[in-house]
Amino acid sequence: MNHTGFFAAIKAGKLADVYLMEGTEEYIKQQALARLCEKLLPKGLEQMNLTELDNPDADALIAAAETLPLLGEKRVVVVRGCDLLISGRKQENENKVAEVFDYLGHISPSTCLIFYVKGNGDGRKKLYAHLKKKNAVVDFSPMNDGECITWVQRTLRAMDKQINKETAAALVFTVGRDAAMLKLEMDKLFHYMGERVQVTAADIEAVCTKSMECTVFQMVDAQVAGKQEESFRLLSDMEHSGEDRVGILAMLLRQYRILYHMRCLLGEEVPHQEHAALLGIPPFTVARTQQQSKRYSAESLRQAYEALLQMEYGIKTGQLPQEGCAQAALLQLGQILDAGSGAAFPEGA
Repeated sequence: MNHTGFFAAIKAGKLADVYLMEGTEEYIKQQALARLCEKLLPKGLEQMNLTELDNPDADALIAAAETLPLLGEKRVVVVRGCDLLISGRKQENENKVAEVFDYLGHISPSTCLIFYVKGNGDGRKKLYAHLKKKNAVVDFSPMNDGECITWVQRTLRAMDKQINKETAAALVFTVGRDAAMLKLEMDKLFHYMGERVQVTAADIEAVCTKSMECTVFQMVDAQVAGKQEESFRLLSDMEHSGEDRVGILAMLLRQYRILYHMRCLLGEEVPHQEHAALLGIPPFTVARTQQQSKRYSAESLRQAYEALLQMEYGIKTGQLPQEGCAQAALLQLGQILDAGSGAAFPEGA
């Protein structure tokens, strides 16, 4: 079950007696736990009916789960850092495994037992395999673009704000897919907008912190437009904010791969509505990417892409230093593009 299915189950009141919450999307995972507690625990008595344990032994876990709720129907027991589920911990204690397995077969009907793992659990562990067979594993993997867009719209709706799908996609592209960061930026939008209800692209541009992917897109946009000074300024901003040099180079490589493939698609007259899916880019960036790629021939963009590949290879093999690699890449790209300017597509085509 993923997070979407879990929230739907909570809304429908179809809850199990035991769960394993795992996955790297920690913000959504924390929200899911809070929502479950809100659903199960009587208001005002939450702390009296919530027990949180850190890697307990079997006796402590069972004792907590067997404790009856106070003035309510359910007690929630949250087990964190359980060595029976996490890789790198000591060898499994067979007695502990056996006792926990036995208890899960007849868990108290007044208890909801939650194993909460930071990051991912270890699928090789016996308890993990057992919980998976019981369909108790809830996966909180990072959201894809579509899930992020839906989540952004739903979250803003709860804040009495509206955002259309295209603008939500722009927010995800600008900020990134990390839910905690997205929520922070949505809070900023909420306070910035005041009484206005509809979120616009101008609002996002005004207050939202840009992800490295978004900034690299703008950097390449400036470079292919011949604005080298602007591209170097954006690069400097990223480095001053602590972005990894090799990470910047990798994103630059990705963007030029997209430009090269877009140029090829335009040359083959592939329908424009298919470009986003074929290149794996947000639909609202398609038009701008087309404009970027039209400025140069496919051969020039291929040379730029291959130059970046060679540079990345040199850095990973220790033949080139990481220091100054992004600046060197921009200079080399500028030389390649200057030599190959004059695309077959006329401006505005």
